[in-house]
Parts: sequence; structure tokens; C-alpha cells
Amino acid sequence: MRQDLTTAAEGPRRIAALIFLLLAGILAGTQLGKIAPLVAWYRAEAGFSLVMVGWLTSTLGLFVALAALPAAFAIDRAGLYRSYLVSAIALAIGGVGLALFDGPLAALAARLVEALGYLILVIAIPALLATLAPERLKAPALAIWGGFVPLGYAVADFLSAAMLPTHSPQRFLLVSVALFIVLAALAAWLARGLEPVADTARPAGGTPGVARLAASFSAPVALSALAFGVYVILSIGFFTFLPSFVAEGPPVVLSAGMIALLVPLGNVLAGVLLKQRDARFAALVIMAGFLASAASAVPFFGAGDPVLATASAMVFAIAGGVVAAGIFASVPFIVPPGGAAAIVIGLIAQSGGLGTLAGAPLAGYVIGRFGWSGFGWALAAFSLLGFICMAPLVARRRRPA
Repeated sequence: MRQDLTTAAEGPRRIAALIFLLLAGILAGTQLGKIAPLVAWYRAEAGFSLVMVGWLTSTLGLFVALAALPAAFAIDRAGLYRSYLVSAIALAIGGVGLALFDGPLAALAARLVEALGYLILVIAIPALLATLAPERLKAPALAIWGGFVPLGYAVADFLSAAMLPTHSPQRFLLVSVALFIVLAALAAWLARGLEPVADTARPAGGTPGVARLAASFSAPVALSALAFGVYVILSIGFFTFLPSFVAEGPPVVLSAGMIALLVPLGNVLAGVLLKQRDARFAALVIMAGFLASAASAVPFFGAGDPVLATASAMVFAIAGGVVAAGIFASVPFIVPPGGAAAIVIGLIAQSGGLGTLAGAPLAGYVIGRFGWSGFGWALAAFSLLGFICMAPLVARRRRPA
């Protein structure tokens, strides 16, 4: 029986399901980033106000910031696979509606439906990865998931660059959601009926309701969520104002977009490092990523040398990918007995959503008050805060049983 379970865990269908779940997640990230290339069109051609464009841009992230944890509890109660199906359908309906509707109110209504699907999907997919992946692939799969937003933005940028010169914005929106629908449907078909390898999402014993929610909270979970919120503040602040700094500051060899594309390299690096490792090693990798962020932020924004600035930006981007991937990859290690991976991921997503709301305004304030050099020091200080958050997880494993 055990051998049969292992064979099923390593089967090609299971691996294919993991791959397509990741691809569907990346295309969900594309739905988050697809509005950015169309801001000018929405204002000039569609007649949207700046406020309406702002709501279209931020609605998906705002839903995560406000309701990720309650959504995670609902997902755990309803079941991961069912939640994935419902959320994928909602995201697809909202995306198609956004491509077809011209009026501001109709477009916003479609975006709200899309946001509801996105909110559930970005919790259900990593929870499914943690549940369905063979033990040796749990950390790598969740590490790759840590880069779904920058990868999704990159897909949106490349797709818009390829389509918008010769096709309408509506067709660009339709193609972006159609790609998601195809990948999400393939993932649903492949994952249907697969048994968990090690069900971290629903452990034996079936702790019910609120007790399960309470059981999912622990010091490692809280510290990991806090560290992820700190990472998001760093990342959002850095990449929001990176184009402005590149335009004003010393010449940088790479464009802001190319620097952002280095983040997934950090995700892959973390996935390789964390394969078949433990919680303490994951914490050490995350701490190393925060230290690299602290060491590279100051010379990037404070040095006048183009080579040093470019190298520092590359290190900062890759280190951020390592941190995000390390935190998600550590989820199977930190879920408490009787807890649920979906709820833990929801707490991490909730912290990241709040960091998304705070990151850009905080960065803007620091830059306006202290300049670019001061911003570099602020990023270094937040990086050290993230390092401190993870330190107790290293010490915890050193205590005698």
C-alpha cells in the first residue's frame, strides 16, 4: 500500500498537475498586472477617470489585503479543489467581462468578480501545491509559487508589447484571460481525484471550525507572516520607484523591467537550496536573503558608480526572490498540528496584502523627506527587521527536545 502511494505520488499526472497549477497561478498574476499597460487607453479612449483607473488597478490587491485570512478559513472549510474550481471560474468570468464591457461601472463590476476569484485562487493554489506535491518537490514547487506576481507582470508586459501595436486593448485583455482559462482548466483536469501525499492542508483528526483556525496560529507562523509583510514593503517600494531612480540617478546597465525579471532567479535558487531540507535551513536561507537585501540597498541608491549600482540592483532583486520563495517553501514545515496549510498561507497573504498597501506610500514619504540615499538606508533597516523576524525560528530548532 505504501509503495502504491509512493508510485502515485511520483506519477507523471501528478507532476503535470503541479506544473499546470503553477502556470495557472502565473497567469492569475498576469490578470493583476494587465491594467498597467492600458492606463493611457482607459483615460483617453474609454473615458475613465484617474480614480476609476486606480480602482481597476488596485482592486485585486485590495481584496487580498482586506480578506485573505477569512477567505483562507472558508477555503479550508469548503475544500481546496472545490475552492480552486470556483475561484478559477470567477476569475475567468470577471476577466472576460472586463474585456467585453465598455462602461466604467460595468468594467468595475467585472473587475470585482475577477478580484473575488483572484483572492481565493492565490490561497487555494499554493495550498494544493503543499498537499499534492511529493515530499521532495514540496519546497521547490512552493518556492516557484513565490514568484508568481513578478512572473505574471512580466507576461502582461511582453503580451501587451506584442499585441497592442496591432490589436485592440480589448483583444489583449481577452487573450490574457483566455490563456489563464486554458491553463486553469488543464490543471483542474489533471488534479481531479489525486490523493494527498502528505495532507498538510487537512491533517488526520479533522479539527473542526474555529478550533482549526486557532490551531493554525503559532509563533513560527506569525513570524513568517510578519517577515513576508516586511519583504512586500521592501519589494513594492523598490520596484515602484525604480524607474524614476533609473531615469534620474546614475546610468544603470539594465532597465527597470529587466531588473524585475531577476526576481524569479531568486525563486529558482531558493527552490534548489530548499529541496528536501528542513524548517531551520529554510529560515537560514530567508535570513541570508534579507542580509543580501540590506547589503545591496545602500550602495544602489547611494553610490554614483554605474557598475556598482547595477550589481547592487541585481543582488537586491534576486535576494527578494529568495526571501519570498523561502517563506512559501517553509509552509509545510511550520503548519502546527491540527492546523491547515490554507489558513497559514492566508495569514501570509494577508500580511503581504497589507504590505502592498503600505509599501508605496511609505517609500514615497521616505524619498520625499530623505532623498534616494535615505531610501536606501530605510530599505536596509527593513531588511534587518525581516532578518530579526526569522532569527527565533533558527534558535527554536537548536533547543533540546
